[in-house]
Amino acid sequence: MEEIKKRVQNWWNSSPCCSKAANSPSGSKEFFEQVDLYKDTFEPFTDKIADYSRWKEKRILEIGVGLGKDFSRFAANGAMATGIDLSERSLSLAKQRLEIFNLKGNLCIADAENLPFKEDVFDLVFSWGVLHHTPDTQKAINELYKCLKHGGNAIVMLYNKYSLANFQYFITKLKVRLILLFGLDSLLSLRRLLLPWRWFKEPKPVLIGLEELNPDDLLAALTDGIGNPLSKVYSRNQAKRMFLKFLNIKINAYESKDASYMRIFNLFKVLEKYLGWFMVIEAKK
Repeated sequence: MEEIKKRVQNWWNSSPCCSKAANSPSGSKEFFEQVDLYKDTFEPFTDKIADYSRWKEKRILEIGVGLGKDFSRFAANGAMATGIDLSERSLSLAKQRLEIFNLKGNLCIADAENLPFKEDVFDLVFSWGVLHHTPDTQKAINELYKCLKHGGNAIVMLYNKYSLANFQYFITKLKVRLILLFGLDSLLSLRRLLLPWRWFKEPKPVLIGLEELNPDDLLAALTDGIGNPLSKVYSRNQAKRMFLKFLNIKINAYESKDASYMRIFNLFKVLEKYLGWFMVIEAKK
């Protein structure tokens, strides 16, 4: 367990989330602005879900601050913000962001499965795309439950098992297995076989080099890059079971605006809340 956590930590130290979306010097004002523009363009729903201004003068905890986009917006809207991350590099950059934009917040290195906080402390615990990268997601959810005040809120995003994105990854995994078994020609044969599904573009990174991976590691590689040691997906029923202690559980899914299949969701908007990649669980203690 500790070995995989160390690998997760090393990965996010080497590749802080969305850092490759910026071409300005790391840690500069322009760097953070470019990262935020990328996130706002492709995940515009996050601001509405987080509703930063709602938490003015409230105690909030963000688990997995990354480069600090959401954390800085909670702080800018007057929240008493505390944030943790397992990645020293990400946390260092998030601290630089606070200094550059003259914001206040408490940031520290910590493990989501062993939070260093007392019980009943926070009005909100927010975690966006983080807890599916820790080995024991259930333990992490139990930890955030403990540090929430009674009546406090949790907002957690996990990858959705029954999504079009995960179906796309399944198809790619099948292609790589065929390459391993039969060679590259089998990939071309599969393309012809799956002609109706050609609007599923290859995820980035594309297949080149993926045939050298263990097929069981493909989900992690395809979601967050080759080298990412751990990503997991969850169904709605699994999420409900993990949040069993909570009240007023609400689950909706959303999709990145750069997904090749957004045309389907644009035509049939109701599908996105079920088949989107970003499964958001909102619940109350």
